[in-house]
Amino acid sequence: MLKSLYIKNFVLVDEIKVVFDSGLNIITGETGAGKSIIVNAIGQLCGERASTDLVRTGAKKAVIEAEINVKSIHNINKLINELDIEFDHSQPFIIRKELNASGASRIFINDSPINLSRLNFFSSMVFDFHGQHQHQRLLDQNNHIAYLDSYCRIDKSLIIYREQYDSYMKAGRERDELISKQHKAFQMQDMYRYQNEELTKAELKDNELDELKQELKILSNVENLHQFGRALTDTLYNGETNAGDLLSQAETDLITLSEMDTQFGTFIQNLQEARSIVEEIGSFTEKYLDSLEFDPQRIEFIHQRIASLEFLLKKYQKTTIADLIELHTEIGQMLGDMEQFDEAIRQKEKEIQTLQDELILAGERLSQIRKDGAQQFEKTITEIMHHIGMNDARFQVTQSNVENADSQLVLNGKHINPGKNGFDEIVFEVSSNAGEDFYPLQKIASGGEISRIMLAIKSVLAETDQTPVLIFDEIDSGISGRVAQIVGKNLCELASYHQIICVTHLPQIAAFAGSHYKVSKMVQDRRTLVEISLLNSEQQIQEIAHLLGGIDISDHALQNARHLLAESKKN
Repeated sequence: MLKSLYIKNFVLVDEIKVVFDSGLNIITGETGAGKSIIVNAIGQLCGERASTDLVRTGAKKAVIEAEINVKSIHNINKLINELDIEFDHSQPFIIRKELNASGASRIFINDSPINLSRLNFFSSMVFDFHGQHQHQRLLDQNNHIAYLDSYCRIDKSLIIYREQYDSYMKAGRERDELISKQHKAFQMQDMYRYQNEELTKAELKDNELDELKQELKILSNVENLHQFGRALTDTLYNGETNAGDLLSQAETDLITLSEMDTQFGTFIQNLQEARSIVEEIGSFTEKYLDSLEFDPQRIEFIHQRIASLEFLLKKYQKTTIADLIELHTEIGQMLGDMEQFDEAIRQKEKEIQTLQDELILAGERLSQIRKDGAQQFEKTITEIMHHIGMNDARFQVTQSNVENADSQLVLNGKHINPGKNGFDEIVFEVSSNAGEDFYPLQKIASGGEISRIMLAIKSVLAETDQTPVLIFDEIDSGISGRVAQIVGKNLCELASYHQIICVTHLPQIAAFAGSHYKVSKMVQDRRTLVEISLLNSEQQIQEIAHLLGGIDISDHALQNARHLLAESKKN
């Protein structure tokens, strides 16, 4: 629910804060007092476009901030995930919009900046506006099917259908992907065969390039290897003076010293190990030099092989031989799969046909449920419309299939385009006056009629509709007396399921208020200001008497106001 609304420097508002109740919140005030400013401020938080003329003259920016109780929001986790914000479930949502006089505006939820599309998503989960100048979900035909489904309590059948729809669509995508791969394979088969033959002839081996480069380095340095190898063996033990002889002499001297002082004995093993290492290095070097020989033919082969491998790497845009080997394997698989495409596609088409038959059954079941429910829905809505002053109006639900010549799904000889909600297109139509044809709701000009039609629909869907806040503006247009009292009673009943904010000028409706607010306009320091105040019981009587009797409130008007309040409480 909307707990509070803070407005600063917005149109004629200097600074106000309104705390709303959970039930029926009524806003009244004289014509031109600024009631619409409150509604328009909420509209800004619901995604309406801002303009610079909304910023109070002389101010740098306007601020509108609402505190939302999250416990009232259905599917709160989906909302938080969609907004991608950090949120503590024990805290309220704080949504704020800043309208700068320069023309730019900024939007925040819990101090996290969001864009207009995310604001619209948020507001659609919280607010439902009904008035001539606000967003009206009812006028969007795409929403009509959801209203009817809610009335028909179609959830379980819709879940089953959507599971089958998802399976059907997935299978179709897989079939299309197979066909695409097949076309690509046939188009590229000559190239694939050439590439496969080229890579096969290359006889690729992992790490071969690194090994060849190392071998080439050795063969290119044979002369230097011999020169430095001989020098090393001379130094270690072949030379006239060499490390081996010196270490042997040192070992003899160390043994002699240890016989005189045992402290030297601890080093004998280390010296012996050093001499052994020197001998091992020398022995290895001699054998290495004996096996080392210059081979110009081998060098030429390695140069050619390296050039060939590097050419393949560059050609196929790979970095390692392992990548080339993997590509070779993939090409081989594609060539092998070409022979299997026809069978795979045939099997997938068979699967799609089975899924399509199941989907048609589920879709027909949905359509029948809607058809059966629509009859009672039409009757109930029409009756309520008559009760709330639309005496000759009639409500109608038109149900049709969404046709698409390119669709493979055929129902009753027609190509039907399946959607997430089934095969149906649902449109609400109204005939406002006797003898008139039915027209879609968006062609009805009167905001008051639209609001009352929505009141009728919301009354029917009260227990199933999960939008927490309903806002009605101009709902009292064209009605009075007994009909107005019936509208007030319906609003009061609806407020058992939703928080309602309703702007009205009719005392019969205002008498049903759980919380009654009065908007007034005044001049202070030669500037016009708009204020809103919550009325206590006595003030509410005065305001209703004012709505009944005009500027001068008579005792008779006060008596009528008390009677009207008593009647509303009785109802």
